[in-house]
Amino acid sequence: MAIGMGSTRPAKAVTRRRRVTALAMSLVIGATTSLQAQAGPAAAATPAAEAVAGTALGVNIAPVRDWTPEWPFVDAFRTSRPWISQRTGASWGQGPALSLDEHGWVRSMEPGQYVDAAIFTSGDYPIGTYAVTWEGTGDVTFFGGGTISDRTANRFEYNPQTAGRADYTTGAGGRFLRITRTDPDDYVRNIRVWMPGFEQTGEKQVFHPQFLDSLKGMRTLRFMDWMTTNASPYAEWEDYPTPESSTQTRGVAVELMVELANRVGADPWFNMPHRATDEFVRSFAQVVQDRLAPGRKAYIEYSNELWNSAYAFQQTPWVRRTGQDLGLAVEPWVAGQRYQALRSVEIFRLWREAFGAEADTRLVRVMGVQSGNSGVARDVLAYRDTHEHVDAIAVAPYFDCGDQWIPGDSRTYFPGHPTVAPYVKAGGVDRLLQACQHSIDTGVREQILRHKALADQYGLSLVAYEAGQHLTGLLGTENDSALTALFHAANRHPRMRDLYARYLDQWRELGGGTIALFLTAEHMSKWGSWGLRERMNQALADAPKARAADEFLQALRQLPLRVAAPTVTSLSLRAGLSAGGATVTLRGANLASTSTVRFGGVSAPFRTAQVSGVTHLVVTTPRFDRGGVVDVAVSNPAGTSTPTSASRFTYHPPPVVTSLSPSTALTVGGTTVTLTGTALTGTTEVRIGAVAAPSVRVLSPTSVQFAVPARIQTGGVDVTVTTPYGTSAVVPAGRLTYVNPPRPVVADLSAASGPAQVPTTVLINGSNFRGATRITIGVQEATFTVLSDSQIRAVFPPQPHNTWVNVHVFTPGGHSDAHAETDFRYIAAQVPSVTGLSAASGQTHAPHTVLVNGQGFTWASRVTVGGVTVPFTFVSDTQLRAAFPARTSTGLANVQVSTPAGASPVTQASGFAYTTPPRPVVSRLSATRGLTAARTPVTIEGTGFTAASKVSVGGVSVAFTRVSDTRLSLVLPIRAAGTAYLQVTTPGGTSATGNGTAFTWVRSL
Repeated sequence: MAIGMGSTRPAKAVTRRRRVTALAMSLVIGATTSLQAQAGPAAAATPAAEAVAGTALGVNIAPVRDWTPEWPFVDAFRTSRPWISQRTGASWGQGPALSLDEHGWVRSMEPGQYVDAAIFTSGDYPIGTYAVTWEGTGDVTFFGGGTISDRTANRFEYNPQTAGRADYTTGAGGRFLRITRTDPDDYVRNIRVWMPGFEQTGEKQVFHPQFLDSLKGMRTLRFMDWMTTNASPYAEWEDYPTPESSTQTRGVAVELMVELANRVGADPWFNMPHRATDEFVRSFAQVVQDRLAPGRKAYIEYSNELWNSAYAFQQTPWVRRTGQDLGLAVEPWVAGQRYQALRSVEIFRLWREAFGAEADTRLVRVMGVQSGNSGVARDVLAYRDTHEHVDAIAVAPYFDCGDQWIPGDSRTYFPGHPTVAPYVKAGGVDRLLQACQHSIDTGVREQILRHKALADQYGLSLVAYEAGQHLTGLLGTENDSALTALFHAANRHPRMRDLYARYLDQWRELGGGTIALFLTAEHMSKWGSWGLRERMNQALADAPKARAADEFLQALRQLPLRVAAPTVTSLSLRAGLSAGGATVTLRGANLASTSTVRFGGVSAPFRTAQVSGVTHLVVTTPRFDRGGVVDVAVSNPAGTSTPTSASRFTYHPPPVVTSLSPSTALTVGGTTVTLTGTALTGTTEVRIGAVAAPSVRVLSPTSVQFAVPARIQTGGVDVTVTTPYGTSAVVPAGRLTYVNPPRPVVADLSAASGPAQVPTTVLINGSNFRGATRITIGVQEATFTVLSDSQIRAVFPPQPHNTWVNVHVFTPGGHSDAHAETDFRYIAAQVPSVTGLSAASGQTHAPHTVLVNGQGFTWASRVTVGGVTVPFTFVSDTQLRAAFPARTSTGLANVQVSTPAGASPVTQASGFAYTTPPRPVVSRLSATRGLTAARTPVTIEGTGFTAASKVSVGGVSVAFTRVSDTRLSLVLPIRAAGTAYLQVTTPGGTSATGNGTAFTWVRSL
């Protein structure tokens, strides 16, 4: 018998037992096993768990409504809204109470009463002529527009478009089927509104071909919305819709759901109503067992999202109250989770009884849990060993596109949250899609991994009851039209295909089993953009989410391949940092259906882009810490690209620290440390904590040397190295320990005493002086400069005469000890006196070294000659060696010595007489004749040549060399025959001409 032509359900039991009462009898009231009980050892997987462990793609079927953009049935009346009672002259919907039969058909109407059923309200049904038929006696018509034609008994044709007007387009609606008269003895029933072309085949066709085509390849069909699971009104089996029901909008008959699964070749996924009695469950399961095609499995889940306390999920407070009534726990959420566990096990048992020997291979017992909180799954499965009765953990790993939207704020928000809505709108579509990518790569990935680990521990499979994007407003932003428009634009953006492709491939990569996308087709609204398509006949090219699903079906071989394997011919960037984050453009062939891009096996975020009609990939390089050359591989449903030299990418690894030598350093700084590691070439900086080392020298690719900066605190600090390819990670091997230096030691002082009147500069010799902070001389402090670790130049301040003090050096390691060599004595300096000079006179033209004799010279600071300061050397308290300078004038110059006590007085004994040197005398020439054509060497002999400044021949200067005070050498120039006199000039004057000074040039000798 064809579906819809009569009831085929088994007879119902006469008595009904409320399933809550049955459950109460099976519980030990008050038992409260901890929800935090740890899971035991991994259990062996059940046959069903093993069977669904492989990745497969399914889908949630959109709810049946009069405004649906989907065409599930060729009989459009099955998607109509329940009857609205009207009365002539009364307001809308104010008619008398309806008199309905068990299938929802109107048995009778009072005078003036009529009924309406909304049917075409979305404007998305096929355009054309519908055939309207019914059984019984009465008057049936359409209200709200459209054209009726070819009316006969119990039939007419109807076009939703009004004659002569194209007013039935997407978004238009408001068509109602109306009954204005019905015969109570033969009332109007079994109304059919056959879509164009299906009047003759509709009874057998049941489902619209385009609807079936949209589900082609799907391995699982989840009927949560077809069963009106959320806030389900059904508890008793006799109340649930049948194929004969006037409409399927209040819940689709199980027979129709099974038939759809059989037609598609998919496994059905059923959600048992939260208040369903045992009889309901048993009867439902029996229909499925009787009708489900051989080889098909049935997924069974108790209700939907029993952790969700949103307003539409009325099942959640119900299970919590019931759990509390049964004494399962005091806390509502704990009681609800425990009740979910116990009732799920009971439902699974009832289904197993219905399927008998086939139960192990044909039933998949699903426990729905909260994707964002793995504790829910852990608690539910652990309670009373519920995991032993489960085959699969079901999560909904939506990517919610949460991100850090507010600059400077590290908190993560959903883009629909009121706090960040302005920032989300300002960022636009690209920023929003970027956040979606990040959500997939981080939050979603972590959710899957956590639940997969738990599933593996119990020997269960991990499935997804819902999946996809979750862009929607909340807490009032659903009324923000600009934000809603942005969410819609993101869902329509071509990049959404790329996100879904990566999202689905990640699910497969992490070992997920069946994943049921949410959902088939639905209009976008302020409440979300859930549909893979926006309308039934939307092309894949215009539906990025549906296209990604279609390509994933091809990749899983659930659909025949329609694409070719990709190839990569070039990378815009051939090298990058191991930290990743670089943008690379991949070019090649067959890239439009890319599902994943991997660098050395590591998945990378990507997006497809079109340039001059050719698709290429824009990829962000993933992190690859170990570095090296990797193959870049692109996968699509047909396979993975073959590695070539053109698809290789080089990762430059960041530096790594493996040891420090030494691993300790002085707090005073200056310790030289050799750092050993890898990838150190090109080191630009070494940091000790947050402080950069003052000097760094790269010794080799594995060795760097640096000087340690000073630090106040002792203790450990981390050393990191930076190169052009990144900064090394903090590791124990890079831990440098600061210690205080040894105590300083003073060996001796360059002076044991100093003048009391003025500061004294002293060299302090010893060890461990680096980092010196203070030097004391008795109770006073000295200014100082650390010259090296073993020497300090200090300036001791003046102190009273005959004061004896100790010198102490202070460093972070302590202070030096006092001993005999650290004593310093202050002695008042005396006014010096000069009693004599080793030479009382000297010529003006030359400097003279003179011993200055006298007394009180110990702290001599200055010697002057004629008021001019001259260099001197201390010989003793009674003698100084001074360098008297040459001068231009003759006469007496007074010599004075200065000490801190003052300057020596001028006395007769302190005068130095500057005298004029004698006039030079030329007594003889070594040669007196020479050829006119030759240069003649000549030696001039005489006296007073020491300060010679000029030699002239006939008044013309010639070059010369002083040999001694009595001899000069020169070369006479070529000149004409004749005689000339040679003269020497000194500060004493110019020599006279005469005998012995003449030289004669001749042509021949």
